[in-house]
Amino acid sequence: PTTALDVTIQAQILDILRELVMGEDTALVLITHDLGVVAGMCERVNVMYGGMFMETGSAEQLFAGPRHPYTLGLLQSIPRLDAARREHLTPIPGAPRNMLSAPSACPFQPRCRYEVEASSQEVPPLVEIEPGHRVACFNPVPADEWPRTRAAATV
Repeated sequence: PTTALDVTIQAQILDILRELVMGEDTALVLITHDLGVVAGMCERVNVMYGGMFMETGSAEQLFAGPRHPYTLGLLQSIPRLDAARREHLTPIPGAPRNMLSAPSACPFQPRCRYEVEASSQEVPPLVEIEPGHRVACFNPVPADEWPRTRAAATV
């Protein structure tokens, strides 16, 4: 709802949306790549890639310990104020898949550094890895990967 807006205006609009949600006791669905907005506004998060759910869970679960390689890649590509000055952002390699046909394998497989053989043979199901946290991946990111990556960036 706030793409290309001045940060001050963006904050005002998000405050209005927050007030509406609380005042009307309703839900709000945000579709965005702005993970800063997601972190500040959402209780639950669904990460999609190629039109499919890759990871779903509470905002706390996804931001503290992303388990899908795409979710990790999104978080690693965000500039951090607490990172060392020369710390480079980590882009997600490759290009998005062709969306003209349904995938016969993991849609993220061509870009994935955690790829295993099954990734190129079938679409992974969305599996619960902890209560309320589901991942569609045959080789999920280790639970401690993101905290270790973040700690290394602040040195």
